[in-house]
Amino acid sequence: MKKTILYRLFGFGSVPKKIRPVLEQEGIVVFDEGIVGWFVTKNVNGPGKRYRHRTEGFSGWLAVTKVRVVCYTYGKRQINISVEDPRIAHLYVDTPEEQKLCLSFEPSSFREEWKGVIEFRFKTEKAHLFRDALMTIGAQQGTSAEAGKPRR
Repeated sequence: MKKTILYRLFGFGSVPKKIRPVLEQEGIVVFDEGIVGWFVTKNVNGPGKRYRHRTEGFSGWLAVTKVRVVCYTYGKRQINISVEDPRIAHLYVDTPEEQKLCLSFEPSSFREEWKGVIEFRFKTEKAHLFRDALMTIGAQQGTSAEAGKPRR
């Protein structure tokens, strides 16, 4: 799978040098960087934020270690959840196509006063490895329950 052009030219979507040794120390289960992906929100409402439907592309990285699940897009942390955290069961994982991975969740599971659905769609050849690793630690297969609800 090709890496994003921003990754190849400028290193956007790569793991920072400070974080890589920490991930290796935690025991990397599956990892990929320079991933092309899309951040999608559906009817997300929170304090000072409201997105009916928003989609933006990114270059990022995703890692599942023996300690946590971490996702960064353009150098900004998006997901950082311990495998011991019971809220991991509110994370949904799906592989709609051979090399596509979808992580979705309802933000209300992680932040009070938020609602809607947030999805991260990754194009990676390791999609099935990520799905299997996430389901092993307690993530649910499929998409977030809110994703299928009609808009009002």
